[in-house]
Amino acid sequence: IERTAEVYDRFEADPEAREAFFTPPTTIEGMRHHAALHVDSATHTTYSSLMTLLTAADRIAAVRPQAAEAVAAYVAMVRDKDLRIAECITDAKGDRSRPPSQQEDKDAYLRVVERRPDGVVIRGAKLHISLAASSHELMVIPTKAMKPGEEDYAIACAVPVNAPGVSIVNVLNAAPPEGSDPRDFPFANQRAVPQGFVI
Repeated sequence: IERTAEVYDRFEADPEAREAFFTPPTTIEGMRHHAALHVDSATHTTYSSLMTLLTAADRIAAVRPQAAEAVAAYVAMVRDKDLRIAECITDAKGDRSRPPSQQEDKDAYLRVVERRPDGVVIRGAKLHISLAASSHELMVIPTKAMKPGEEDYAIACAVPVNAPGVSIVNVLNAAPPEGSDPRDFPFANQRAVPQGFVI
């Protein structure tokens, strides 16, 4: 949380500021500033997530224009509210020789468990989610291409981190143990990225 706050203070000190990733650079100095943003994992993860959504929107616009419009509205909302997003892709999977619907533990793959007029209720778990606990939204997408009969598992949506029923179990080894030899953790010694198990 402190690291994310530090980034807001560093790049978004003006209360009216919006995420600089949304402003393409037009000068050499602007490009240097834009490149520096990639240093922050939360900002980079948000940017990558939004680019994934916009790419998907372009691909589905011809067959599902309302979905493409919903993506554009979501990206605008994230930009305007200056939110951080974590991608939730990897399902627990369980027995990999079985399809999602035949898992002994039904929560091995995230799925729709109820359809309502105002949306859906989902259930399951996602693993190895970088920055889940320091994000505002969880961008949930399937871990693999689903097949006919697996429609309940083919869900892509955004879930607020503080939504009822959402739990995040943080992995404690995101940073090297205090007092450890930095040579034993060449990457994590420079940058700690908290991982979460999202339920």
